[in-house]
Order: sequence, then C-alpha cells, then structure tokens
Amino acid sequence: MGIFVKRHAEAAALYNSVSVLYVESDETITKTKVNITKKNKITELIIKYPRVKKKLPLISKLIKVKRYKKLYEYGLTILKEKGFNPDIIHCNVMNPVGIIGKVWKEKFNLPYVITEHWTGFLSSDGRYSQNKFLKLSLPRIANGAEKILPVSVDLKKALIENNLGKSFQIVQNVVNTEKFYPKNEAKNRFLVVADLEDTQKNITGIINAFYVFSKKNPSVILSIAGGGQDEELIMTRIAQLNLLDKITLHGRISAEDLNNLLAQSYASILFSNYENLPCVIVEAFAAGVPFISTKVGGVEEIISKERGILIPAKDEEELVKAMNQALTTKWDKKAIRDYAINSFSYQKIGQELNSIYNEIIDKQ
Repeated sequence: MGIFVKRHAEAAALYNSVSVLYVESDETITKTKVNITKKNKITELIIKYPRVKKKLPLISKLIKVKRYKKLYEYGLTILKEKGFNPDIIHCNVMNPVGIIGKVWKEKFNLPYVITEHWTGFLSSDGRYSQNKFLKLSLPRIANGAEKILPVSVDLKKALIENNLGKSFQIVQNVVNTEKFYPKNEAKNRFLVVADLEDTQKNITGIINAFYVFSKKNPSVILSIAGGGQDEELIMTRIAQLNLLDKITLHGRISAEDLNNLLAQSYASILFSNYENLPCVIVEAFAAGVPFISTKVGGVEEIISKERGILIPAKDEEELVKAMNQALTTKWDKKAIRDYAINSFSYQKIGQELNSIYNEIIDKQ
C-alpha cells in the first residue's frame, strides 16, 4: 500500500470500518494471486495478475482495463463474503483507480470520493495536458465523484482549471506523530529526503549550493535519504565537487532512522522545480525541525517564517542564504510540532474524512 494511501486509510480507520482493495499487474507471475491481511483495524486485500502482453498496445490496454475492472469486482465479492459491505468508495487517485469508483457508482449505487495528489495536473509539470487518453477519460471520472479531495489549495486550483471535479474539499497529508517527534541531539547537518529524480527534485542544485555553503561552514554535513533513477548522476556530481567526505547518501531508510537524522539537522531541504504537498515537510514539522523549500505547489500553504524559509526555484544563491539563516535562527521546536499535530495528525485528518463520509452517506 502506498504511503499516502496507507496513512489516509489508517486515519479513516480511527472512526470507520475500512478495507483497502488494490489490484495490479505483475510480470513475474503466471496466474492471479490473492493476499488478504488484517492490521491496525484495516483489512487489506491485494490482487496481482499476470501482465498483459500483446503486440498491439491498444489491444493490450483494452484487455488490461477489462481485467482490472473484473478483478476489482472479484475483490469486492471477497470482502462482502467476509462481512464487509461498503457504504462509500474512497479512491486514491483518479488514474487509474477512479474508473472503479465510477463503474461501481453506476452498477452498485455506491458513492465515491477521490483523494488527489498527482503533480501531473500542475501546469509546471504538464504530464496531464500532454496525455490525450487521460484528458479524454478523467473528466468523466472526476465529475462523477461526490467530492474531490486534493491535498492542497494549489492542486485544487489546477483541477478546477482542467475541469476535473464539481465539489472539492482540501484534506491534507497525514503524519505519524508517534514516529516523528523531537529529540535532543547535537545538530551537525542538513537533511534532504526525496526521490532521487533530478528533473523534479533538483538534487544536484542542492549539492551545488552546499558546495558554496560548506566553504565557510566546513563542520556541517549533508545527508540525502531516498532512492531513484538519478542516483549515479548525483554521486557523480558529489565526486566532481570533492564532497564525498561531506555528503552521505543513505538510501531509503526507516522512519526511526529518518527521525534520528532529523534530530541532528538544522533544517530539512527540498529544492524542487514543482511539488504538491510532500509528506517529508510535515514529518520534519512533527520532529520540530524547520524546513527550507522552493516556493512551488502547495508548499507555501504550510511553510511560514516561524516554521521555515521559502526560496525561488532554481536559485542556488538563495538556497545558500537560507542554509546560513537556518543555521543561526532560534526555532521554536514545540510550536513547529504543535502545528503538525493540529494540522496533519491521524486524529485531525481522520475526523475530516469521517465528516465527509457521513455527509455523503446521509444524502443517499
């Protein structure tokens, strides 16, 4: 289960009976596999089917969509046999699972909502505007939903501009405030938590800025947590600038290890060219750590001068200034954490989802 979906499901499960149904293709198997587990009050049913392989892409896509719908309905049958009869469907995200919400509304009279956090709808990303298939299929899916639940105001604006949805309510991302919390440790670093995908995240830009910053601050190090397609590119840039003794790539790490790194950090950093509302920001806040980020997407909706520093995208000089500022500022860790608890905790988001569900179900 994806981290966004997992946290929203866990939040909803505080006040509702929740089952998660997920269907995906798997090229490593030759027959359909079904796995059902129950954890933290959530029943999770995962169905994997052999990848559709046809020479004609259009035929493959049509077969895949047909199989996808059939297996989701099969999964619903299994859940009903185990006593779970849903009153509402919560889809994450429009593509591809939104089609299931639309079909089930028409076939079973089940209302559906869609949580959306895809950056592809943003003009700065452009993937939606360039995809003819999505531009044809998604409006009908979005406009059939009782509500669209974008995670930021910025994304809501983008959805409205693309005529995707009729009713909206912002429901932000969730942070586990028990796994991310302040610790009293000596600070000696800045921290980057991101997919190593340079076109969006601009990790090399951070490395360039840190090279300049470290000349006057030689005792400060940089930690980068995450994995992705551009790891070799990033390692090459670190080597070119002779920063192998000052920058460490940790790979994908556990929440516990991440919280330990946050406790040792003056601030966490994102230097993205486009974003929506990254979970890494609210995780840092829960740990009482300020955040430096580019002013993109929904980021500026949650970063204030009390909790961090906003800078222009691609501006490495401003990033150097921001690191120097973070180094000397006396941040109120308790106030930063309190903001995270009051805005992004399981209880807060769970209550919001519960109110939305009840409002829609009461109208049926």
